[in-house]
Amino acid sequence: MARSWDAVVVGAGPGGSTAAYDLAAAGADVLLIDRASFPRDKPCGGGVLVSALKLLPYDLDPVTERTITSFRVRYKRTWEFEHRYHETLAIMTQRSRLDAYMAERAVDMGAEFRDASAVRSIDDATVTLANGDTHEAQAIMAADGANGVVRQALGLPRLRGAVALEGNAGREEQPAGARWDDAVGLELGSMPGGYGWVFPKGDHCNVGLGGFPAAGPTLRGELSRYASTESFDGGSLTQLRGHHLPLRDPDSALVRDRVAFVGDAAGLIDPLSGEGIGNAIRSGQLAAEAALELLAGEASDMSAYRDRVEEEIEPELRVARQLQALFHQCPWPYVQLLRHSDRFWTAFCRIVRGESTYTQFQSRLGPAKVFVDAAAAVAERRARRAAKWQASA
Repeated sequence: MARSWDAVVVGAGPGGSTAAYDLAAAGADVLLIDRASFPRDKPCGGGVLVSALKLLPYDLDPVTERTITSFRVRYKRTWEFEHRYHETLAIMTQRSRLDAYMAERAVDMGAEFRDASAVRSIDDATVTLANGDTHEAQAIMAADGANGVVRQALGLPRLRGAVALEGNAGREEQPAGARWDDAVGLELGSMPGGYGWVFPKGDHCNVGLGGFPAAGPTLRGELSRYASTESFDGGSLTQLRGHHLPLRDPDSALVRDRVAFVGDAAGLIDPLSGEGIGNAIRSGQLAAEAALELLAGEASDMSAYRDRVEEEIEPELRVARQLQALFHQCPWPYVQLLRHSDRFWTAFCRIVRGESTYTQFQSRLGPAKVFVDAAAAVAERRARRAAKWQASA
């Protein structure tokens, strides 16, 4: 079967469904496809920051399982401290529920959704599915995750990134379950290039950790030890899943002619926090804007999307890379700031809530910014050398 569309969106995660929603709401003829049968689960902590919630034209109340108002921070599996905020910081959901709900909202706007539809190849503006069906489109949004089939089909290099492992602990069966009603847990200082987490859901807690790729072989043992530190039974975690967290190099491709890469497919995960849903949603919106201009004859390709990401999202990623490099070079001072400085904690919460940004935080450093930039440059060079050494070892 062959069919023509205004736009085809490959991947029905938050970024893809947002792009399909906006395109369909504007009157475009949109096909949203995903290789999995929905509802489907996906490795992800399932936390949605308030900054991401504010981007959506609808609320996520129907799929919200916990509302988070505090962070419980542990340092190197030893002492811990907790900060509570006076407003919501995030909601917790499960990707099986979130992604199905967001795809349904796109359908409500008029998009056609086909799950269990794997892509075999992409040639120019034609998407060929595994069953042989072909779909032509004036614009294609690749929202098919880390190193998805679209990137491979276009011969683009694999995205670098971090690795993570997570599992679930039943709240009733685990002795620590009751601790996690409205708080998330963060373990800092133990994982090079990453951190550990406890994200509470309705009937279980998602427990995980991630870091530099070289940590991959040790993740199972580290996860068990971390879970035990938080009073979970590290040996009885269920649904263990490893996954890759794609991180964008500043010069990696965002657009190829009429194809735009969205969310994880573009490596737009925050390198400091590992959070990707917010940038997936925003990049989906920006891709839809560029596609509508293309459909209206105001552009010949999707380069406007690249320009908007470079202007709006990339500066945030750049500061986050600096902060990530500085933190992992010497985490102790930053943990102490988070522990003892109400001003630093408030700044963190304002970023989480979308009331401030990394770049605004950086600008408030004043003359000290020069020294922070220099220290970050040194830390980033050391991190790159360490990564190359680990990769060759």
